[in-house]
Amino acid sequence: MRDFLPEQMKKKQFIEDKIRRVFEKYGYEPLQSPVVEDFDLLAAKGSGGEAIKEEIYYFKDKGDRELGLRYDMTVPLARIVASNPSLPRPFKRYVIGQVYRYDRPQAKRYREFTQADWDIIGVKSVLADFEVIQVAIDLMRSLGFEFTVKVNNRIVLEELAIKMGVKEEQIKEAFKSIDKLDKISEKGVRDEFKSKGIDDSVLEQIFVNSFDEVKARIGETESLKELEQLLELAKDNDYNEVKFELSLARGLEYYTGVVFEISINDGPSVAGGGRYDKLIGLYGGQDSPAVGCSFGVDRLFDNLEKELVMGPNTDVFIIPMSDNAFSFSTKLSRKLRETGISVELDLMGRNVKKNFEYVNKKGISFVIVIGENEVKSERFKVKEMASGSEKEFQINDLSKILGFIKGQ
Repeated sequence: MRDFLPEQMKKKQFIEDKIRRVFEKYGYEPLQSPVVEDFDLLAAKGSGGEAIKEEIYYFKDKGDRELGLRYDMTVPLARIVASNPSLPRPFKRYVIGQVYRYDRPQAKRYREFTQADWDIIGVKSVLADFEVIQVAIDLMRSLGFEFTVKVNNRIVLEELAIKMGVKEEQIKEAFKSIDKLDKISEKGVRDEFKSKGIDDSVLEQIFVNSFDEVKARIGETESLKELEQLLELAKDNDYNEVKFELSLARGLEYYTGVVFEISINDGPSVAGGGRYDKLIGLYGGQDSPAVGCSFGVDRLFDNLEKELVMGPNTDVFIIPMSDNAFSFSTKLSRKLRETGISVELDLMGRNVKKNFEYVNKKGISFVIVIGENEVKSERFKVKEMASGSEKEFQINDLSKILGFIKGQ
């Protein structure tokens, strides 16, 4: 876990604000849920499973209830939808918040991190899958990344695996190994298949990664048609970033169809998601089609931090030189803030030299010094720090001051 100092936090907020604007541009609405959930919910078969206890923050409270910190935003969403059947369909929500996993600490992998999720509930059509991917593409482009969106369908992969000798009861273990391909390489996946007694013939098709060959092997199944339609929609919209990737399985058990993953070119994966049509029914609600995706905000931050240059939050710094000047300065700062100018007032009673050092350190662009003469005349100079130029105004010249400071 880590702290974000102001300079870092401004960059993180910049990224989160970009994400929020993209979500709302597509009609998604905000949602909030508790960080703490019942452990039974987090460990339900089909979501995390009992083994999830080793991977999350699990504890008992004073009432001896088994609880855990949420490890993603999808499980809480499924609970909310299951317990609120009157929500309109489609239900399109987004959330940006903290999640927790008890991973082994390592570089760029945190136990507390921020996820930005968006989901569509109630739509079976592949158009919903496509819109979720469209949002991801829009967001990555808005942040200036070069990236790839890998797309697959777990049912297609399952149909192919069974066709090529993997037993149905071995599918889950086979997918776990395939999903680790990027981490343990082809040899590692083959070794795991061998140790688990799984026929590895399907791996040849996975490494070839040919959509046409998969189609020839399994035929025109419903899942293949959905995947083909999705790839065609991406092509029709000139989304060249979208690529078919047969090895993509996604680790969580609740995915039931299309899955996708977004990676920075020559960099890490920053987002992933897919369709989970059975999860809401698992929590007592009516079965409802659902698809969504999640961005790791910390991953985005780590890859943008050095490139982002954030200016100060303050436009103008006002330096009162006496108690009498302080009263005038508070009045002036209030008026300026009402016009949309951000103002910081010297609260330390420091001399002009010390205040100018503070202003330069923070990168504040304009300074106003208020002495007795300024109070009597109600006139003062606004100094631009970069050029040293000054311009005089009256206290009611608010539109003129705004124009000078904002460059209008």
